[in-house]
Amino acid sequence: EKMLVNGNENSEAKVGDKVTKGEVVCIIEAMKVMNEITSDVTGEIVAVLIENEQVIEFNQPLFRVKEEA
Repeated sequence: EKMLVNGNENSEAKVGDKVTKGEVVCIIEAMKVMNEITSDVTGEIVAVLIENEQVIEFNQPLFRVKEEA
């Protein structure tokens, strides 16, 4: 599996971005299929744990999000 930015600067969440539960935060390519990855929580992205086009593993954390209270 590989993380990709879909040619659009806004298709990947970055540190400081506010995200809502269910919002697409990145796109993962797996076996030539593009999969939209959504946030499990509402909050602010405080860390991006992977690089664009990095090979990733199943269940690997992609972002660290500070949840809103």
